[in-house]
Amino acid sequence: MKADNRARSKDADRLSELLQEPHRNHRQDIWLWLYLDYYREARLDRKTCNGLTMRDEIAKALRDEKYFKSRIPREKDRLLLPNEKLDWIEEDERQHQWLIREIERMTDLRLSRGLVHLTGRDRLIAMIDLWDVDLAEKASEVELLHRDWRRHKAKDSDFEWFADKKEGEKRCICAWEWLKKKHLSPLSRQAPISNHQELLMFFDQEDIGRNERTAMIREIKRRWSRKQFDERAANKKQVNVMLSKTVIVQLDALAEKHGLKRAQIIESLVRMEADAGMYLAEN
Repeated sequence: MKADNRARSKDADRLSELLQEPHRNHRQDIWLWLYLDYYREARLDRKTCNGLTMRDEIAKALRDEKYFKSRIPREKDRLLLPNEKLDWIEEDERQHQWLIREIERMTDLRLSRGLVHLTGRDRLIAMIDLWDVDLAEKASEVELLHRDWRRHKAKDSDFEWFADKKEGEKRCICAWEWLKKKHLSPLSRQAPISNHQELLMFFDQEDIGRNERTAMIREIKRRWSRKQFDERAANKKQVNVMLSKTVIVQLDALAEKHGLKRAQIIESLVRMEADAGMYLAEN
């Protein structure tokens, strides 16, 4: 019993004493800070939200909110969904960027840019928690949001070609070169794309239909093929020669037999003769 009391005393702070809640809940602390600032106009120090001194700042604001303090449990019941309803929100920057736009549209809430410590998953969940709407409606909207995210992720199959383990990064850079030249405005502030994740995030934020996206990917693949051909042909030069029909038939037969192209057969034969000198008589 004494050990329990010592642990409770060690964990207690001014906010615990004010709310008579010995156990801390970080999600609820963020919600309470935002509620006081957003709905009660408490004018809290923005730097303390999700910071080390957040609970001290809340406690200071609650000193003048004696009536509201008694309503906090009711407000939690009214606005906060169970944790399991939000478990699908991950620690994933791409998901965060996609969700922030959807949640802002859904809730019409805009959190201050001054909340520099409130980032990532905490920021998304805080927006949902702060949204003042019937809890059943909130649960339904969040489930719809989850469904839309899964549906959106299913489109990633269109970009599998860019995820190749060997050449994926080079293909993504090729995509960036095409996008910069053919799609983006010269005044665009879009950061360069160098990997598969960045490419997915670019298309997440662009208002591009499925058909247009497919056409763009097709053009990027064409650009890649041309670049590959140019690299392979860097040390080669086209030569036009006249061959008899009989030799052409023989050349095609050799090409089919060995699974090579005409140019590869000719190049191989010339190289062999240059090395061995067995068939062409000296002039």
